[in-house]
Amino acid sequence: MAHIVHMLSPSDWDTFEQTGEYRPNSLSEQGFVHCSKPGQIVVVADVAHAHRDEWVLLLLDESRLESPVRYETNEDGGSAFPHVYGPLTLGAVVDSFEFVRDETGFRLPDGMLNYESR
Repeated sequence: MAHIVHMLSPSDWDTFEQTGEYRPNSLSEQGFVHCSKPGQIVVVADVAHAHRDEWVLLLLDESRLESPVRYETNEDGGSAFPHVYGPLTLGAVVDSFEFVRDETGFRLPDGMLNYESR
């Protein structure tokens, strides 16, 4: 079972839980939902999402996603990141974790450490 993570605001997570489906702006603007492997998310958060101290990490089971996942590299040819080409649905969410930044940056939540190397 392969796991990927998606980072979203607490208010977006509340809405997702109520509606059962999540369509972030990137889906309409870029055609996909940005995700990461658990071992990638801390670097992504520290670089691209340090403007906010509180996030929610969703642990997703790739096999339960209703939309295709493609691993793609960015323009600089670095690491491949999973992109979901459709909305996220609650059926794919394995767990959710509070993701908080402190004075040193973000840290992978303890409950997610088991999934980091998978």
